[in-house]
Amino acid sequence: MPGIQGCSSASIIGQSLAALTILFGSLHANAQNAGTAEREAGEAHYRLACAECHEGALLEAPQRSALALFPPERIIQSLESGIMATAGMALTRDEKRQVAFYLTGRLANSEPTSLRSFSCQPTRTAELPLSRGVSWNGWGGEAGNSRHQPEAGGLNKANVDRLSLKWAFAFPGATRSRAQPVVTPEVVFTGSQDGTVYALDSDNGCPIWTYSSEGEVRGSLYVDTDEQGVPQKVMFGDLTAHAYALNAQTGELLWKALVHDHEAAIVTGSVIAHDGTVVVPVSSLEVILASRTDYECCTFRGALVALDVETGEERWRQYTTDLPIPTILSTAGTQQYGPSGAPIWSSPTIDATRNLVYAGTGENYSSPANALSDAVLAVSLESGELVWSAQLTRDDAWNGACSRHAPNCPEENGPDYDIGAAPILTKDENGRDILLVGQKSGMVYALDPANSGRLLWERRTGSGGTMGGIHYGMSASPTALFVGVSDLPTNNPYNVGPGHPGIHALRLSNGEILWRKDLSNQCEESEFLCWQGISAAVSSAKDLVFAGGLDGILRAFDTASGDILWETTTLHSFGTPNGVEARGGAIEADGPVLVGGEVFVTSGYDKWNEAPGNVLLVYSVDGQ
Repeated sequence: MPGIQGCSSASIIGQSLAALTILFGSLHANAQNAGTAEREAGEAHYRLACAECHEGALLEAPQRSALALFPPERIIQSLESGIMATAGMALTRDEKRQVAFYLTGRLANSEPTSLRSFSCQPTRTAELPLSRGVSWNGWGGEAGNSRHQPEAGGLNKANVDRLSLKWAFAFPGATRSRAQPVVTPEVVFTGSQDGTVYALDSDNGCPIWTYSSEGEVRGSLYVDTDEQGVPQKVMFGDLTAHAYALNAQTGELLWKALVHDHEAAIVTGSVIAHDGTVVVPVSSLEVILASRTDYECCTFRGALVALDVETGEERWRQYTTDLPIPTILSTAGTQQYGPSGAPIWSSPTIDATRNLVYAGTGENYSSPANALSDAVLAVSLESGELVWSAQLTRDDAWNGACSRHAPNCPEENGPDYDIGAAPILTKDENGRDILLVGQKSGMVYALDPANSGRLLWERRTGSGGTMGGIHYGMSASPTALFVGVSDLPTNNPYNVGPGHPGIHALRLSNGEILWRKDLSNQCEESEFLCWQGISAAVSSAKDLVFAGGLDGILRAFDTASGDILWETTTLHSFGTPNGVEARGGAIEADGPVLVGGEVFVTSGYDKWNEAPGNVLLVYSVDGQ
């Protein structure tokens, strides 16, 4: 070969290796330079479009330390079609990728989560027919949303102290875990932050099938069954305001429907079905978008939407405000619209006897406040007609601009007393039908469903505020109502009286406080917010009440006294049970599910600077 005659092979190899070293070193340096350039560009775009909210100015926005744990794909999605879409409008796709790279140090991957993402194997397959009925369905376990399981599979005061971890499942790429599972003896159905819906093996938590929806699944799924109670369809909503029905056996998509046309519309609440109709609650992210000075606030209006279970075709819809119209200019000169808001972000409740569906609404986003905000609505299941409404707080208009004293804050400026807890339809100890409603104000109300929602009694359980008060849910046994109270100290200026973070038991017939258990602060020093309050929904059995705290502690209380009978912290790593690191954090939204002597609970929440996490945990007696 010309140019190498007289050279030894060793010399040639040495020269070649030297050349390759120089070449790869040059490539590595170029890659490092490119990475540095991408990171610097991403930081510049972040500072311009995102930092104002995520560096502490907007409490609800995940803080910078939490964003670092996000998958880069989720940051891109948020900037393109999610909550940060208005901020992302000025950025190209490459610039959004640069922001994601700067925040996470990772490049985005477009591959959806699939069975290949996990290292564990289920004991059954999608081809093996389901044969067992649903043990806990939807948000509240049954149509009345009582969140009560009388027997709980034999779990009781005598054996609750033997509960230990049976299995854990880690959701890939997640920093919050808040889609409450639906449980059968064979399969656990649940959703996740990246939009993946799972059928997990009830024995070991390994995925049997997965389905990728368009957006985050926050609410509980609802399973439509055959006459024997065997699962047929899995139904849910996502953060793109779509509702879905999947084949429960295989995960195959049966239908998909857009339930609202507003760009910020989302489904956060759990869907519920009855007699061939699935009812979808619709909320929105506009409450946060309004914090931007240049945002024309506000045009979303909350809604209940009814779809055909078989086809997904719309049967009716009921809005919570009239069509918003132009009102005034803000102090910054931005056009304002109203009335707006009154979102529905919790599960509706079915009253089969009266053929009604009940739903609680949130605050208006802009002035003027209307009569259906912070209210309980009774809607005909057949026609969607509003039969009656009971407003619990008048003149409540609030949005994210209020916490920043920004121009889009309406003149009412709160108090932001949403009804985020699903109404509970049950009977009191005298056999009278009663509708129980918890509010972020810290108030509990009992309404008469037989008399157009007439107020029967009311009781204050906490100081209330923008973060509760009563946030996500209560539980009713035949003898008492169990109320979780958050009462974060950041609730000012909307709190009233002393805080009572913990669990409270009320008499069903008159609201008398039977006992209250104020929890002590067990938090250790952390970069994340930690608090002993109960924001997540609570659940009860015959003699036990289970509640997960913002401090990540799951506790079982004695229904007779409020004494703590068992507790465990979820605020730590659970290893890699399915090939993905499982991390617990704050327990914020959905509550424990009690089935067959086992307790199912999710842990991890990245908003409000709470401790992130990505895990579904299952506890059973002696871990068996």
